[in-house]
Amino acid sequence: MRPVFNAAQSRRADEIMQLEYGYLGILLMETAGRRAAHLIRKLYPMHTRFVVVAGGGNNGGDGLVIARYLRRYGKELFILLTKPPEKLTALARIQYDILTRFGLTCHVLAPDTLRKLQVFCEQGIKPVLVDALVGVGLDQPLREPYSSLIEFLRGLHLPTVAIDLPSGLSADTGAVWSEPLRCEHTITFQTAKLCHLITPAASYCGRVHVVDIGVYPEVIERIGTRTFWVTEKSVRAFLPPRPLEAHKGTFGHALIVGGSRGKGGAPALATVAALRAGAGLASAIVPGSAAPSFHRKTLSGMSLPYGDLAVPYLNEVAALWAKTPLQGKNAVGIGPGLGNTPETQAFLREFLPHVQVPCVLDADALNALASIEALWERVPKNTIVTPHPGEAARLLGLSTEQVQARRMESALRLAEKRRVIVLLKGANPLVATPRGEVFLFQLMEPALATAGTGDVLTGLITGLLAQGLSPLRAALLALMAHGIGARMALRYNSRTSLTAAGLLKYLGPAFRYLSGGETATS
Repeated sequence: MRPVFNAAQSRRADEIMQLEYGYLGILLMETAGRRAAHLIRKLYPMHTRFVVVAGGGNNGGDGLVIARYLRRYGKELFILLTKPPEKLTALARIQYDILTRFGLTCHVLAPDTLRKLQVFCEQGIKPVLVDALVGVGLDQPLREPYSSLIEFLRGLHLPTVAIDLPSGLSADTGAVWSEPLRCEHTITFQTAKLCHLITPAASYCGRVHVVDIGVYPEVIERIGTRTFWVTEKSVRAFLPPRPLEAHKGTFGHALIVGGSRGKGGAPALATVAALRAGAGLASAIVPGSAAPSFHRKTLSGMSLPYGDLAVPYLNEVAALWAKTPLQGKNAVGIGPGLGNTPETQAFLREFLPHVQVPCVLDADALNALASIEALWERVPKNTIVTPHPGEAARLLGLSTEQVQARRMESALRLAEKRRVIVLLKGANPLVATPRGEVFLFQLMEPALATAGTGDVLTGLITGLLAQGLSPLRAALLALMAHGIGARMALRYNSRTSLTAAGLLKYLGPAFRYLSGGETATS
């Protein structure tokens, strides 16, 4: 896992390097700018013209270093300073002095300067814009002249690279103080920042690149963090082993509980996903009315139907009946297609206390918890809840907009209040634990915004739990496989046409990729 810092932690790392190790700040800035410029050249190998917009702080100083190295690479530049040289911070002023000794010209922000910039952008090949305006320290909306400058730059329609973060974002949350430029790439230093991985801020960052500027690993470890970036590499170690001498019992028995009249497909999707995740066996408890449609969707999963075709929902009597098929199961996923009715609420009230194995609660199981506070007392230990933003809002008594504006804080609040692991779905999903840890993903795939993909995710987690993974590891690995599967499916599908059933076909290739056997490309 890669550490993710907030603004204060980033500043503290720099302070320790300078005050305790004698590593001068100008060296950190020089390294940051040099390595960022090298990466920009790799990202835009055919571009010869660049605009560097540098603010008056240290982020602007980074931009001036980048400009100097881009010029050394033979690039044509327009450098725009938002403040006159005498008003730059000390480190930025040093970089300005070095820059001018190389014969480069910096244009100070003024109406005439913006006209010159527009002419530069309209002559020849469109340049790349480097946004080094404001760094991690922003804690309020942009003021003038920065806000007007951003609007002017937006009108130029240039491919944009942000330095540290797109100007206008809060480094500490997913909040957007002022709408920034939408960037193709963001280059940040030493660690990712929270805004790079939490929406809505993350949607402006494009691809995030973390550049090592020489901060010692012991400094990063000493500062510590409870927020982490989950990468493909970091979850590969979680893959359950597959011994040659194994049999189906080796890999556990997953149980999916759900379905209702007209909704037999949801538990079928989850059951097949549990098998694709590697569970040796997967069964589903469904009401009798859902059994026929369940079996039209799967030949590999087993059904345990309660009642005949006239039974629309699982109910209180079904919970008593289900105690027997619950025995011998290694993990339970509850909710896909269940329905949120008085009957299903009574089922959950009676069934949940009998669950003694790791459990996933999703969909209508969450809606029942939002409706009946007392149900929380019956939720077993080692439970993962997987709400989408609307379900999280109901569980927390908030609006969906409030949850989306503070995704990390909302997930943490729910995890700590209910003592469960929370997997908050949506663009860039995240996982929060009752201990206050947050695990962040860069998985922003709109193809997954279709019915049934959440049921697939529930099945993946349940299948991994059945094989003995801890709830946290199962949630992290399942999310990564889910996202990679969607990316692989887009080789042959459009984002508008992918279905949950189509996603199932690519879970195998996703796990193969995670084990090192294939390349995942869209």
